[in-house]
Formats: sequence, C-alpha cells, structure tokens
Amino acid sequence: MDRNNDKIMSNQLFSILVMDMIGVGILSLPSTLAQSAGPDSLIVLVMGSILFLIQVLIIQRLVTKFPKKTIIEITKTILFKPMGILIGFLYLIYFLLITSLEVRAFGEITKNFLLPKTPIEIIIITFLLTSIYLVRSGIESIARLAVIALPLSVIPSIIVIMLAIPDLDFTAFLPVLHTPLPNLIKALPKVFFSYIGFEVILVLGIFIKDTKNIRKASIKSIGFISIIYFIFTAMTIARFGIAENKNLIWPVVTLFKSVNLPGTLLENVEVVIMGTWLLSIFMTVAIAYFGCVLLLSRILKSKEHNYLSIILLPMIYVLSLIPENVAQVYDYMDIFAKYLTTIFAVIIPILLLLISLFIRGSKKGMKKNV
Repeated sequence: MDRNNDKIMSNQLFSILVMDMIGVGILSLPSTLAQSAGPDSLIVLVMGSILFLIQVLIIQRLVTKFPKKTIIEITKTILFKPMGILIGFLYLIYFLLITSLEVRAFGEITKNFLLPKTPIEIIIITFLLTSIYLVRSGIESIARLAVIALPLSVIPSIIVIMLAIPDLDFTAFLPVLHTPLPNLIKALPKVFFSYIGFEVILVLGIFIKDTKNIRKASIKSIGFISIIYFIFTAMTIARFGIAENKNLIWPVVTLFKSVNLPGTLLENVEVVIMGTWLLSIFMTVAIAYFGCVLLLSRILKSKEHNYLSIILLPMIYVLSLIPENVAQVYDYMDIFAKYLTTIFAVIIPILLLLISLFIRGSKKGMKKNV
C-alpha cells in the first residue's frame, strides 16, 4: 500500500485536502446556517472557521511530530500496539461512514438534477465501481487528479454565481448579533461538517514527501475553503433571504438555477455546474475510500490493497442505502458532525498530542536526573 513511489508533495496535499472538504457540505451550508443562526450566519461561519483552523494546527503538529506514520503507527508509538490497532479500526469505521454518506448524497444530487429516471441504487453502484478504479491506482493518481479537478470544480461555479451580484440584497444579514450567544455556539458543530475531511491527513501523512511544508499546505487549504464558503453563503443568503434559505435543501444549487447566462444557448446552467461539482464529490469519496483501504491494509499488515477495496464495496453500498430519503441523509450528517467528528477530528488528536508531549517531557526530566 505504501510503495516507495507512492509519494505526494505539499502542493498536491493542498489540492487533496481542499477536494476532500469541499464536496457535499457546501451545497447545504447556507440552509444549515440560516436555520441555526439566522442573520448572524456569516459570524458563525467565521467563528467556526477560526476554531477549525486551530484544530487543524493541532492535527498538523501531531502528523509532523510523527512523520511517515499513519494514525495507527502514531498511536502505537505514543501508547501501545493493541491501542494502535483499536484506534485504527475505529478510524476505519469513521471513514466508512463518511464514504457512505457522501456516496448517498452524490446519488441523491445526481438523481435530482441529472438522472431523474435512474434508480439511485444503479447510480451508487456505478459511482463506487468508478471510485474503486481510482483507489486501486494509488495516492499519486488521486493527487494528480485532485490538482486537475480543483480548478475545474471551483472556477466555473465562482464565475456563474458572480452573475447573481445585481440581484443580491445584503439587508438579509440585518440586524447584526441578533442571535443569542448560546445559539451561536450551538451552531458551530454544523459548520464543522463542512470541514469534514481534513482529518484524512492522519492517514495520508505516510505519503507526504516534504513534511516540513505540511503546516503551510494545511493553513492554505483551510484559508481557501473558508473564503469559498464565505462567498457562497453570503451570496446565497443575500439572494434568497433567511426565511427562504431555511426551506431549501440545496440552496447553492438553487442559486445556480436562478442565474441566466447572457448571450449563451444554455438554459439549464445548474446542470453544467453540477456536472463539474460532482467531480469534487467524486474526489471526496475517492479520498475517504482510499483512507478506508489504507487503514484496513495497515491493520491486516497487507502490502496488497487492490482486493481490499473490493471487499469494502458491499459494506459502503449497504450503509449508503440506510437513509430513507434526502432529509434523513442530512439528519445523519448532523449527528455525524456533532458526535463522531468531535471525537475523531478533535478529541483523539488532541489527546494523542498532549500524551506525546507529556511523555517527551517525562523522558527529558529522567535524563536530567540521571
């Protein structure tokens, strides 16, 4: 799984992290924030972005402190071998759930906007088979595709929504600080879901060649994502208002639909944009899927991973079909962000870093006494 030629540079890591985080969450983010924070949605978004940046620096510090290791080897080094296997297995389940939810969201979006007459089961299984091909190709292929897919996904979307500027009404964000502070704090976990994916660096650290630049790539990725989220959220709420955003499942897609390109033959702009945006969701799934396969191969101590990707496919497929509808998909996503992301992206990395620093301090103290 970790062949010598499987290496990625920090600029490729930037593209991987951005593509992993920018998938499904952004499409529903304005609606989620409008429901929980009202006119103070942008304030919550900025607060959440700053807090997540702090957490990113903690995760980055842990990965840099233990270069060329996954979360399994890091835990084994800090604690003991059985705990490393246990943590690795828990992260495997975590990434399986991420992959399943993203796959189901992909299926729902594709069915609604591109293939309304195609059964969602067919869409999902076709998508998973395509993902397997990329996963089996290795992290280098994923990194190269991420570099190409990033501008293809983001630039057309930015260009299209800029055409909506004349129709914006920023009075939708008034009055400022109208939402009670406790409610703003409660809304922060909802922002975290949109950043889900960064923790994959705990798995991909083994492949990063220039580990000294991990911090730079991490900060740049969060900064880039935060700007994109701010633009999309501000323009969507300013276009439709707080009340209407609350009732939309994918308000960003609705924003695309409301834009008319002057002087073009395109009547359904959202279909073209969603076609490019689905590429970013595909990358999100492929990266999480690769994380699952890598963790399983490290647990089983298997150097061959091609067959593992096939073994995991039925599990992901079945899990993706558990939600009964779109609303339930996002209910599961909210629960996932509130509890599991808090544990696996926040609590565990912090505890491991603190324990490693304590052990290091204890060893230094023992050396001085000797």
